[in-house]
Amino acid sequence: MSKTMKSFKSTVHQLQEILKKKSTKNRRALAIQNKSDKPWLDLQFHDVNRRSIKMPHDLENDMKEPPTLIDERILDRIQGSIIGMAIGDALGAHVEFRPRQFLVEYPVTDFQAGGTWGLKKGQVL
Repeated sequence: MSKTMKSFKSTVHQLQEILKKKSTKNRRALAIQNKSDKPWLDLQFHDVNRRSIKMPHDLENDMKEPPTLIDERILDRIQGSIIGMAIGDALGAHVEFRPRQFLVEYPVTDFQAGGTWGLKKGQVL
């Protein structure tokens, strides 16, 4: 299991413990107070007692199509950002926090082993 996933699970566990300590009344008041106009950003739970937080793989089954038309320009920017993050992640530490000129002078020409996670050349988690 990756270090990030362990950290995520630890954070989820901590959140679950905090929620257990709160009274039902306080939890409900907090839930109402924290509701946003973007419900997908709110914590989602398996049960009405709000004791078990849904993990990302659980949310996949609950996904729905957007209720309105999607602005293609915004979608294009979102997809560009995601692709840019994936490319940046693939390039890794070699270009991280470097100015553009560094990449021009020292271009990435091949995958290399190592990095933060000690991956083999071309390996995916």
